Amino acid sequence: MEDTIKTGLLPTVLDIDVHHYVRDQSAGVNHDNHYSFDRSELKLGILLDLTLDSCGKIAVDSMTDTTVTIAYANSVRTLALGDEWKIGPFLVYNPYVSSDEATITIRYHKLTVREQMSELLDRILKIHEKALHPLIPSTTDDEQRVLNLLDIGIEEGNVGLYPLKALLSACNNWYTCRILRHGLFESVLEKGALAPDDAEGWEWLRVAAETNDPSEFMTDMDRYYDLLASAAENGNTDALDIMNEIWPPEQIIEED
Repeated sequence: MEDTIKTGLLPTVLDIDVHHYVRDQSAGVNHDNHYSFDRSELKLGILLDLTLDSCGKIAVDSMTDTTVTIAYANSVRTLALGDEWKIGPFLVYNPYVSSDEATITIRYHKLTVREQMSELLDRILKIHEKALHPLIPSTTDDEQRVLNLLDIGIEEGNVGLYPLKALLSACNNWYTCRILRHGLFESVLEKGALAPDDAEGWEWLRVAAETNDPSEFMTDMDRYYDLLASAAENGNTDALDIMNEIWPPEQIIEED
């Protein structure tokens, strides 16, 4: 996948987390606020005004192609990709409680495949859960973004994502995970043969088996059984669960 596409799918961001530990007499409460800024949106000057949090202002002091320099209170810190700046904990003025202790964590990093997918899948599944029609145009762009992210993850060596790609590619509604394009499911799955110790891959194949009839999406059931048996013999519980669902233990004993 071209680097320009990867850059768009895995943007560089500046994340700011403000954590408060508030104590009022004997009761303590944690309170968190999260802020995220895309690198392309950063401009010189005040980035975040935390006055309402009694924490002051965070500003962008300068930027280069590879770094961003952040100013807070009387401190300035230059962050390269992957760097983190933790400020505090420190006491802030809060007349309404016994004490208010705050910590600010600033991270400059590139979003990972999993970070992107988690947010997108959550958004898609909430819509698909309530969908009344099998085709859901409102999530098409997000679905394609997830599939592109899966390709990146697979390129990076995580072949355990092949079953998830196969499942999502073959479904219209990602909440029900009902496979409609059986040939597509099997062709994608074949590209990443499941190793017995591929925990993530087997986890997604178990989801496919729970929401569909395996005899419909696996035309070569003998090979499917061999894959399951090999994984189960090596202690893979997902593979064993699938085997027991398709072929109950007493049936396997009789056939042997």
